[in-house]
Amino acid sequence: MKTLVATLIGPDKTGLVKQLAALVRQHHGSWQGSAMSELAGYFAGIVEIQVPAEHSEALEQALTSLPDFQVQLVEGKSPSPRGQQLKLTVTANDRVGIIDEVTDIINSLNVSVKSLKTDSHPAPVTGIALFEIQSTLTLPHGQTLGDLQSRLEALSDDLVVDIELI
Repeated sequence: MKTLVATLIGPDKTGLVKQLAALVRQHHGSWQGSAMSELAGYFAGIVEIQVPAEHSEALEQALTSLPDFQVQLVEGKSPSPRGQQLKLTVTANDRVGIIDEVTDIINSLNVSVKSLKTDSHPAPVTGIALFEIQSTLTLPHGQTLGDLQSRLEALSDDLVVDIELI
């Protein structure tokens, strides 16, 4: 088996995920994981696919031939670093630089980011712009949950940090 990671971006339209799933199946591939979003009228996604080696070249050609899409393919590597898995949610008043500040702390503690999703939306009552980060992290051995939480909470009084073990 060969593991492929495909990144795709193109104009959003109905049926794109179905088209991609059918293509993977037609080439005997197995959809392992993905992250996909519509952003500003574009569809952007990343998909991990396992495919028998004898079918990988045909699948690669089919993926790169998708109309209206920019597609990049790479061969999968070894698994992510080991450690405690965490789900992190950070909510704060939206401001310039917040994602840079949060990722600076994550990086300084040698924490690995497995997934990251951000969103900006108005607060329910006040309408003030809120920024939310949802992330899955791997806390390396020797690092403490309390250290991560206290460093993040020190960024600002308006910042709410929620961390749960998974």
